[in-house]
Amino acid sequence: MTDLLRALILPLLLVFVLAGCIKSGEPSVVRIGSVPDPTPPPEPIEFPEDQFAHDSRLEWWYHNGHLESENGREFGFHFVVFKAQDGSNESNLVAQLGVIDVESGEHYEVSRATAGLPESDSNSLEIEIADWVYRVGDTPGTHAVEATSEVVSLTLDLVSETEVMLHKEIGWIPTEIGSTYYYSWPRQTATGQLVIDGETFNVNGTSWFDQQWGDFFVLGKPAGWQWFAVQLERGGSLMITESRGTDGEVIETYGTYMTPDGVVTHLTGDVGGIKVDVLDRWTSPSTGGTYPSGWNLSVESLDLELTLMPLVLDQEVQGGLPAASTYWEGKVAVGGTQDGTPVSGNAYVELSGYVDPKPVMWRQR
Repeated sequence: MTDLLRALILPLLLVFVLAGCIKSGEPSVVRIGSVPDPTPPPEPIEFPEDQFAHDSRLEWWYHNGHLESENGREFGFHFVVFKAQDGSNESNLVAQLGVIDVESGEHYEVSRATAGLPESDSNSLEIEIADWVYRVGDTPGTHAVEATSEVVSLTLDLVSETEVMLHKEIGWIPTEIGSTYYYSWPRQTATGQLVIDGETFNVNGTSWFDQQWGDFFVLGKPAGWQWFAVQLERGGSLMITESRGTDGEVIETYGTYMTPDGVVTHLTGDVGGIKVDVLDRWTSPSTGGTYPSGWNLSVESLDLELTLMPLVLDQEVQGGLPAASTYWEGKVAVGGTQDGTPVSGNAYVELSGYVDPKPVMWRQR
């Protein structure tokens, strides 16, 4: 990792890991009693305004997807842009691209970083991260990705097929470490080109999009989450989040389900009957982190029973970043039943908080 990339990423990382003491020396120093800035009471999410950048501590635009070439070769991808403010009135931007080639089992990942505010007006947003470009269109639910490198490159146009999915009723997630707005476009058509080691594939498929923003922290191990974005072949779309607190125990499970005709149901572990059972574990040879690997996922209120299995075990994302920001982001196969009828589909799973972060020294002030 170049010195420039490291200099840009570390401030972003420390916002993720805890709080405001950015650009400190080694080891990282965080004041005792650090808390998130107060987050204003929630206002309704409105489009197109809220698909652009916000004045918030942390924000991200995230896509995952399932692609096929013209001859039926399968790929998965995830692409994300992180924007973090470190108190200096300048944003740090980091973008990551991960691609899985199902046929070969190879997993590719590349990243870029830069500093500066995204360029936006009332009709569009364009973010340049070094030589990559990410665009949010004037029509809600439309995006474009241009990410190139020597090993893997992806250019995609993405257009939503559904209405927006607001999580927890109004798209507002309050937590003890700050609050975040959160919504999804659970099904986007994806069309473009993928280049791997010089070989070009014309691809199309289906993508999932998330946007979150607010004055909140991402703490790192043992806090973290298991997150599931499921697209069923019959047209249903399901998001499930299982969050862990600082003691590593599950503190909340919630979800959102959209039927093929756009009806949204909000789910909780108690009311919706969400249950997540881990079937196996996988330990990364690179970081030593041990991740869940394979799940039984059930939602009693939807009469839904699913088994999710990784298509490739090693889909860990490091991106040249320090250990605290390492996570697993993987394409998984889906099978099971809904209303007693066999169902299958595709999904992406994100696992955060399974790799030991760099030690943080606490300073009394």
